[in-house]
Amino acid sequence: MCAHIMRRYNRGVEDAGRMAEPEKLTAAREHLSQAESNYRSAEGLVHLEEGLALLDEVLLDGARGHRTVARNLLTTYSARICESVRKVVEGDRGLPGPDLEHLFKVLLAFDAAGSKVPDYVGSLKIAVVGRLIDLYYEGYPAEEKEKALRQLTGIAGG
Repeated sequence: MCAHIMRRYNRGVEDAGRMAEPEKLTAAREHLSQAESNYRSAEGLVHLEEGLALLDEVLLDGARGHRTVARNLLTTYSARICESVRKVVEGDRGLPGPDLEHLFKVLLAFDAAGSKVPDYVGSLKIAVVGRLIDLYYEGYPAEEKEKALRQLTGIAGG
């Protein structure tokens, strides 16, 4: 009896391994691959948003094995793209405002998808906005800039 159950279990595992990947999961992989390669462009951001939306659909409606793959893809691409953004932001203090705004949108895309991101992403977003305040308040009275930074700190809970 036990051997019969094990054969049925093993056959089920083998069949699950051969299950065709749904089109949404395949398309999500393609979009996320493009997003990772081009995250600094508007087109890369579109690919990121599309890929995350497709993963969300698989997570909501897919078979258990496909949901696991979708979660793994979400975790992997979140970590890799966020790390790339961090390296750019930390490595180039002279990034212009439009670049900082775009990188902030990339980070926000993961929020919209409800993705678990690395722990440093919250402080990275605050650092990006802080730099935007520095840039866009240049030439304004110091009090106004300080007020904006205080508001940012308040929003961030610090």
